[in-house]
Amino acid sequence: MKKMMTIAAIAAAIGFTGVGPAQAAPLSIPAAPQTTSTNTPQNVDFRVRGGIYFYNGHRGSRRWHRGWREYRGWYFPPRAFYRGGYYRTAPRYYYPDRPRRYYKPRYRYSDGFSRAHYRWCHNRYRSYRSYDNTFQPYHGPRRQCYSPYD
Repeated sequence: MKKMMTIAAIAAAIGFTGVGPAQAAPLSIPAAPQTTSTNTPQNVDFRVRGGIYFYNGHRGSRRWHRGWREYRGWYFPPRAFYRGGYYRTAPRYYYPDRPRRYYKPRYRYSDGFSRAHYRWCHNRYRSYRSYDNTFQPYHGPRRQCYSPYD
């Protein structure tokens, strides 16, 4: 009985809610506020880095190459002019304010041998390795290379 009364109450509530007349009126859409941007958009397709010209990420050349196209006095490969598809599927972002990355020069191990020593050992032994100054003889373990330039 309790279940039947609940169902009847829900049915009555649903039945009486949609009794009013339907109205079809256009919705008023507020106008978008006018904003002025202080930043002007940058053309990221054609840019210069260190005196080298790039178009869509492809390096340009002053010389003509077969199949390349000319743009603003520079020649670029055909792939630079394609949009989408295989060549350029994702957008490229250009961050002009990002500083260049500095890499420390690699440490070069020098064990005191001259270039003439390395050249002499390379010419004399086919299996010579310059980083550990050894060669592999026909019989036995690796041996040190002793040159007249030691």
